[in-house]
Amino acid sequence: MTQITNLAETSSPLPWHSQQWQRLVQQLDQGTLPHAMLLAGAAHTGMSQLALALSRLLLCSRPEEGVNCGQCHACELSRSGGHGDFLWVEPQEKSRVIKIDQVREVVQFTNKTSGFGARKVVVLEPADSMNVNASNALLKSLEEPSPDTYLLLICHRMHNVSATIRSRCQICRMPTPAREDFLAWLDRVTSQRETSESLLSLAEGRPLLAQQLYLDDSADKLLARREAFTSLLQSA
Repeated sequence: MTQITNLAETSSPLPWHSQQWQRLVQQLDQGTLPHAMLLAGAAHTGMSQLALALSRLLLCSRPEEGVNCGQCHACELSRSGGHGDFLWVEPQEKSRVIKIDQVREVVQFTNKTSGFGARKVVVLEPADSMNVNASNALLKSLEEPSPDTYLLLICHRMHNVSATIRSRCQICRMPTPAREDFLAWLDRVTSQRETSESLLSLAEGRPLLAQQLYLDDSADKLLARREAFTSLLQSA
């Protein structure tokens, strides 16, 4: 399990997910939000941010304008990583898969009574990294959901999620936005369109990876490796 700490007071999805976000908030307000959702979209485009924002909204006791309030006790706990009704599951350490022991913890968690508020939330990220045994272990929680428990499955490769899992979740597809949307957002990070375009090209159209390259100052190294590889191919 992963502890997410040192968050901002409130969590919001990225701008290009605003339409899908409004639909989710509307479902929550109307009491029709499914207890199991498969959030499907490309990697490095903000799926984790959307799942985090939805998780904190679900846990918040006084939501404001479609996001968590940032001030209630639940928000303080989720901000610091100490909310006992919030579970974030991802591959551990150097593993690339979510294993059955982790999912067994999820099942135990969903069967417990909420300790801090009205709801419990589990995020599996990415759900398509579950191995077969882990997927099978999760089915019981999907088939017999506990009251006021929400499972958010982030998925980047739909074909890697079993048909049985897919059939028990509402699939919420996040379309890949236009390149211009990504560039406008990157411009606020780089302050220069030329740099944004170069980074987005290096990141193969994935805006959060482009941001990481900029913040880590690793774009030059990646470009040098690609140029060396291209030269090697041309000389072969």
